Amino acid sequence: MIKKLISIIAPVYNEEESIQELVESVHQVMRSTNYSYELILINDGSTDNSWKVISDLSFVYKHLKAIDLAGNYGQTIALRAGIEKAKGEIIVAMDGDLQHDPAYIPMFIEKIEEGYDMVGGAKEKRPDGFFRSLLSSLAHTIICKISGVELQYFGATFKAYRNYLLKNTNLLGDAHRFLGALVARKGVKYIELPIEIKERKHGKSNYRLSKIFLVILDLVFLKFFISYMNKPFRFFGTMGGGILLAGFFGCAYMIGGSILANVNIKNDYMVEFLFSVFLMLIGTIFISFGIIAEIGVYNYFLKGNKSPYSIRELIQTSKISSGLLKQEEIFSVEKNAS
Repeated sequence: MIKKLISIIAPVYNEEESIQELVESVHQVMRSTNYSYELILINDGSTDNSWKVISDLSFVYKHLKAIDLAGNYGQTIALRAGIEKAKGEIIVAMDGDLQHDPAYIPMFIEKIEEGYDMVGGAKEKRPDGFFRSLLSSLAHTIICKISGVELQYFGATFKAYRNYLLKNTNLLGDAHRFLGALVARKGVKYIELPIEIKERKHGKSNYRLSKIFLVILDLVFLKFFISYMNKPFRFFGTMGGGILLAGFFGCAYMIGGSILANVNIKNDYMVEFLFSVFLMLIGTIFISFGIIAEIGVYNYFLKGNKSPYSIRELIQTSKISSGLLKQEEIFSVEKNAS
């Protein structure tokens, strides 16, 4: 019987002192389970010896898959690269700085086996200062309101997913911060387990308070993505329609006044009239954007047989040919000449 494969993904950026301990910890935890696993480490353009450490370890640990990105793309793109290479039925994402304890992974997998689609770690204890904790709490409240997903903790990368949830997720920007909200749609079963996020043993945090403004912009995108990504005309059409109607009624009021009450638009209401015409023009542009965006969405899903939904399970009746399943070899090395 072939064991179920677990893919564990960890982006790495300047973590040369943490990598070996991470690999050893994951190996110790996973060999005590009844699952096979692959550990995918993505080097996100590190400027230290992180890639050399990963490369050396890949010859020692057969379960280690190493990906070296050609530059620093950020955690979201690094996660995406790992997800696209993952072969497991269950995908576990975590940080590579040892703040996430691999000992929680079997607990996550157990919950997935119970029927959950996503299992996240909710911080029971985190080494944060008062100001950062306050900002984090505020951000979580806003994300809950925007997404409609009641997670206790969105920020942690440390989560386990059924692979179908992630394979059709187009991760860009800093979307990893909201990945739980993006995939935990209506009908998706998810649960959070209390975890302790440890102090960093080596290096320093790459998080900067200057990113707060960018996170706010990402929240605006999150709202649009969740509510209108598959139906953009409702967003642009509603906004454009409201603006168009406001301009139309303004113009109709002044034109009606000029016909019925001898109102002199040119001398008395020229600015107001031009503003109403301007509103009608802006409303028409928004509606046009909505139509173009709607056509773009249809073309996106039609081209390349992309699907706007994910299938949790498929049951169909067909003849099953006899034969032995061949287990795919996990470890491979790929080099692209640039």
